[in-house]
Amino acid sequence: MNKYQNPNLQILNHASSIGIGTYLGKEDDKTDALYYDAIIEAVRLGCNVIDTAINYRHMKSERIVGRAVRSLLEKQPDIRKKLIIATKGGFIPIDIETGKEPVEYVRDKFLRTNILNESDIVEGCHSLKPEFIHECVLMSLQNLGLEYVDIYYIHNPETQLSEVSQEECYNRLSQAFEVLEGFVKVGRIRMYGTATWDGYRADISDPCRLSLKRVLKAAEATSAGLQHHFRIIQLPINIYMPEAATKQNHELNNERVSLLDAAQKMGLFVMSSATLLQTQALKNSKLFSFHELENLGDSPARRATQVVRSLTGVTTALVGMKNVNHVRENLQLLKVPKLNPEDAYQIISRLA
Repeated sequence: MNKYQNPNLQILNHASSIGIGTYLGKEDDKTDALYYDAIIEAVRLGCNVIDTAINYRHMKSERIVGRAVRSLLEKQPDIRKKLIIATKGGFIPIDIETGKEPVEYVRDKFLRTNILNESDIVEGCHSLKPEFIHECVLMSLQNLGLEYVDIYYIHNPETQLSEVSQEECYNRLSQAFEVLEGFVKVGRIRMYGTATWDGYRADISDPCRLSLKRVLKAAEATSAGLQHHFRIIQLPINIYMPEAATKQNHELNNERVSLLDAAQKMGLFVMSSATLLQTQALKNSKLFSFHELENLGDSPARRATQVVRSLTGVTTALVGMKNVNHVRENLQLLKVPKLNPEDAYQIISRLA
């Protein structure tokens, strides 16, 4: 067995190849209602991965995810063990329901309580201070109203590299992982990972690049050692951002390999974010020039998602969906076989 594999964390082997994201939208009740209906319909159609974050829509996304999941539980009490609920922390959140201005809220919630000091904050918006990550996990669990989350991501840890050294960044990341190991131990988190934007995609010479190898070492440096629960990563993969598949910018066994290759060989799962790049991918007419996608009809969303979910190493392609019709359109893919992985690689390489 690969030394990074955790045999008791098998739920990801049953993850749907398409998941629902909850990033976009106004912080209002109308958007909440849309997400609620979309989540219920997505689960009905076979999607079991629901992704959110404490800072999405100023905590409203977490709360509506929780409400939808609890509603599902009322009708199917055993469904929780089949769902994969993921959230994230690292960015300093705002609670819109308090009615406070952002500066006032951060001051009262984090600074006056010494959860954060000004020196703990990077770029005015991000922190990996252990006490802060601990508080964010508790807040997320409360927002969701759930006993546990399946995945907790440290959100965009590469933000730290804009102000601290590589060594300090990985040290801070290890301390954050130590907090998450504590929550795993008491059953509030099943596993954890990192959700990034630029970090894993950047050139190997970029000072703000994250090394997956060093991130794994940060997990190994916790008290859990090789029995750590770092299991998954998330990053953008779409027809305009193919770097995870095409760029050899990670080190493994003295070789340069792609992020997807490295993750697979390390026993890690990968979820693609921004699969449709906030609808930008839908505007690429070249999606209709590949005969491998002809069976997907005239839906650019299905075509773009099909390419990403078919890449070797991608567990789930996350698609932001708050429209029931879009849910139904996109999740038709769950009944369609994936592409040959080599075909998917060739298509995304040509489209980029």
